Amino acid sequence: MAKVKHALTLEWADFDVEPTDGVVDQPTLDDVESIVRHLGLCSTGFVILRRDDLTYIQTTFRELDDPDEGLIVEWQDGGTDRHFELDEPYVSVDRAEALFRRFFQEPESVASGGPWKPMRV
Repeated sequence: MAKVKHALTLEWADFDVEPTDGVVDQPTLDDVESIVRHLGLCSTGFVILRRDDLTYIQTTFRELDDPDEGLIVEWQDGGTDRHFELDEPYVSVDRAEALFRRFFQEPESVASGGPWKPMRV
């Protein structure tokens, strides 16, 4: 039986370098990679790639006052009791992009892209 490809939505906002915000339904992998890379050129903003309201991956700056501190990446797998943060002291744009690529290709594969630590939301 073939796997069902879920429709994804890419969303971003509050970038201090154009584009400042947007939403793309059924983005391409190029869309996802380029908007995550674009976040690295900014000092504010976030990016979310979602399959639905309870299954998504998101990234933003670890310290809003200091973008050089790296990013945080969070992943939620179907419910708030399964919400995780990447457990690494510094997350580069390349690392975040790789995790978004995994989620784009197969959301369940993000679990093996960790280490992840549970978060309360």
